[in-house]
Amino acid sequence: MIAVSCGDDAAETSVAEPEDTAEPEAPADDFSDLRVVMILDNVANDGGWNSSHVRGGDEIEAAFPGMQLEYVEEIAPGQTATNAFEDAAASGADVVIGTTYYQDDMMDVAAANPDVVFLTWAGFITADNVGHFDGASEDGRYLDGLIAGSLTESNIIGYPVGFPFNEVNRSVNAFTIGVREVNPDAEVQVVYLNTWFDPSLEQQAAEALVNAGADVLAHEVSSQVYATVMAQNGGHVIGYTNDWSDFEPEAWASSFLYSWGGYYVSQIQAVIDGTWEPAITFGGLADGFIDFAPYGPDVSEEILELVEQRKLEIIDGTFDIFAGPILDNEGNEVIPADGTIPFGERTECCQWLVEGVVGSIPG
Repeated sequence: MIAVSCGDDAAETSVAEPEDTAEPEAPADDFSDLRVVMILDNVANDGGWNSSHVRGGDEIEAAFPGMQLEYVEEIAPGQTATNAFEDAAASGADVVIGTTYYQDDMMDVAAANPDVVFLTWAGFITADNVGHFDGASEDGRYLDGLIAGSLTESNIIGYPVGFPFNEVNRSVNAFTIGVREVNPDAEVQVVYLNTWFDPSLEQQAAEALVNAGADVLAHEVSSQVYATVMAQNGGHVIGYTNDWSDFEPEAWASSFLYSWGGYYVSQIQAVIDGTWEPAITFGGLADGFIDFAPYGPDVSEEILELVEQRKLEIIDGTFDIFAGPILDNEGNEVIPADGTIPFGERTECCQWLVEGVVGSIPG
C-alpha cells in the first residue's frame, strides 16, 4: 500500500509496509452516536462500482454495531455534489465518504467543517481533515486477463469502458498483458462509451462486439447486459467488480472485486481513536484492496493454478505486471527492457494502450 501524506502545497511520498486492512475488532462500545454518510455517483445497487462501496458499508456496520450509515445516491460531480457534502456535514456526520472524483466539489466544504473527516476517491490534495483513496484494479484485471485469454476461441475479446481516464486505460493494459501471456494471438477490442452506466448504450456495444466476433466480453461499466448478451450467444463474461456467477452461471468466467471495507473500517477506527491523519492511500492485491468473485465452470484447473501462482507472486513482489519491454499498440516502446511502472507511480499511467489492444484513446 502506498501512503502519501500531503499538505495543501506539498507532498512527501513514502512507501509504507502494507497495512492490515482486515476488519479490526471494535471495542464493546455504544456506536449509536457515530454517523457516516457515503455519497455515490449512481444507484447503490448498480451491480458494479457503487455496489462495491456498499459492500464496504456493510463491513462498516458490522464493525461498529448501532452506528448510523446513510447512502446518498446519484450525485454527479459539480454543484450537486457540493450540496450533498454540505448536507452531510450539516446532518452531523463524523465521516463523509465520496466514492468518485469529488475533490474539487468537496475541499471548500471540508475547510468549513474542520471537525468532519472527508474521504474521497482518487483525489490528490489533502487537508487536516481530508484524505483520499484508490485501488490498484490492474492487479485484479491482469488475473482476469489470464482467464479471458484461456477461454476465447475466436481470439477476439470485447472490452467496453467508460471514460479515457488513467485508471481505465491502466486496467485495459493489465488485462491485455494477462490475455497475451496465455494467448499471444488474442486481441482486445476496446470501446469508450463515455458513461459509467447506460444499459441501452451498453447493450448496443455488447451486441456490436459479439457481431464483430468477440466470444468473451470484459467491461469497465456497470450494467448487467454483458452477462445476458454472452449467455444468449454462448460466450463468456468477465465482470467489473461484481459477482454474476449465479445470474448467468454458464456464461460467467471471473471478476476482480474492489474490497474497500478494510480501508473504511481502519479509517473510521482511527477517527474514533483520535489517531487519524490525512493521507492519499493506494492499495492493491497485497494490501487487501483487491479480491475475487468465484470462477466460472469453464475455467480450467490449469489456468486456475496459474492464477493462484501469479496472485502469490504479485503479493510477495516476485512478479511485476508492468515489467518491460512493453510496446504500445502503435509500436512504440513505452517501457524499456529494464524498466517498469513503480507501484507508487501507477496512478499516473496510462495515456497509451499496449500491443494487442485494438482501439485508441479518445482525445
